[in-house]
Amino acid sequence: MSILTLSLLSPDEIEIIDHGSLKLIEDTGFRTAHPETLKLFKKVGAVVHENTGSVRIPSALTRELLSRAPDTAEETGLNGRVLKAGGKNRYYMSLILDPFVVDWDEGIRAPRLEDVRRNTMVGESLDRVNSMMRMEYPVSDISEPDSCYKTMETFLCNTTKHTAVYPVSEKNCRDWMDVAAVIADSAGLPVKETPLLSIAMAVTSPLQIHPPNIEIMKQAMERCYPIIPTVCPMAGTTSPYSVAGTFIQANVESLLPVLVAQLYQPGHPVFYGIGPSVTDMKTGRDLYYRTEKMLFKIMANQMGEYYHLPTSGEAGGTLTHRADPQNGAESILYLLASHGTRQNIIGGLGSLGNANGMSTEQIIMQCGLVDMVEYLARGVDLSEEKLALDSIRSVGPGGNFLEDKLTLSLLRDKTEFFDSSYFDLSGGYNGIGIHEKAHQIAADLVSRYNQGVPGKTREAIGNFFYDKYRDKSTAAL
Repeated sequence: MSILTLSLLSPDEIEIIDHGSLKLIEDTGFRTAHPETLKLFKKVGAVVHENTGSVRIPSALTRELLSRAPDTAEETGLNGRVLKAGGKNRYYMSLILDPFVVDWDEGIRAPRLEDVRRNTMVGESLDRVNSMMRMEYPVSDISEPDSCYKTMETFLCNTTKHTAVYPVSEKNCRDWMDVAAVIADSAGLPVKETPLLSIAMAVTSPLQIHPPNIEIMKQAMERCYPIIPTVCPMAGTTSPYSVAGTFIQANVESLLPVLVAQLYQPGHPVFYGIGPSVTDMKTGRDLYYRTEKMLFKIMANQMGEYYHLPTSGEAGGTLTHRADPQNGAESILYLLASHGTRQNIIGGLGSLGNANGMSTEQIIMQCGLVDMVEYLARGVDLSEEKLALDSIRSVGPGGNFLEDKLTLSLLRDKTEFFDSSYFDLSGGYNGIGIHEKAHQIAADLVSRYNQGVPGKTREAIGNFFYDKYRDKSTAAL
């Protein structure tokens, strides 16, 4: 059986990047103003200047700390399904909320509470979606601070799947930790041993970790919650203006949270993941989903595998907000880069508009692209049966294969040739394109949605947030 794989870096080039990265950690280091972390690094032999927050780690110590990190990270949800991120395992995660949404009827607009409810229902209903992420962004129809809490409540009352949390502050992270404890307790699950959440923390380019983000990591380490580095250097502004230069800096920055976590708690799971972008030097805009994204993703997954770390990153979206050829081309290229290089968590299904927006239809269209990528990556079965030499001999020149034994045996098989309910595979005869299909599928999923979160847990979640609402009438929305 042949298998489609993608690679960009040769073994020698991987060694060059690794050697350069460790030299940067040793000679240039990183900076943090977190006193406890500085003392811990100094204690184990790093060169620390507490007045500037500079930390330079000898290469041998970096290797030792990396060796403590596990090669898998487990995640789960109320549905009880355990996601073992690592090795060849692959899971998909959808978006729930972003700064803007592309509405089927209204076009681009600010998000509303109903978008959170609808997108959660869709993500919960799609088999392709294994987990979900709700970005910390207010909806336009509820004022802050209630907006943040109400979207959390709405999301958590409608999903049984694993949640990836992207906290914007220590307090925000603590809210997630506290409500996860309420959920676990209501479901009879051990709070500290059940990884209902994974926690993202930011590295600030170039080469800085601010104290609040270390505190967020420490909260994750209170339990068994995997840590997801958010590493987003921008070529030309916060990283070198070259693909290779930005990548090697991103590689260093993705290793830093691993080193910090293993310093505090050896064996705690930390993902390898990067999300570099390119600065448009004419306008100053940050362009996240440029073509270079495919190169960054392939290299990142090769390096994550080299360091024996579970890998996480975006599925890949598009610079445009439209359902047009550019959207399809960019989305499939980045998904193929993720899948073909064995990225373990492929997140952000639904993303568009330069990673600032999303749509319900985009989640579903990208599920169709996942079907395509999964099929392509599976490769070709070159077994004796599928090579079909006997069939060719039997039919001979000028014949046809309509009644051939192989045709009849595979006629209703949906694995030999590509099949997906999300695509128009009729050759255009049914008149329904992928965008229209996605809209119909979303409406159907929402109309048939059956809330899977137990009533006892929904009540516990509601009680938790009721105490936090400034306007108590928000609880009834």
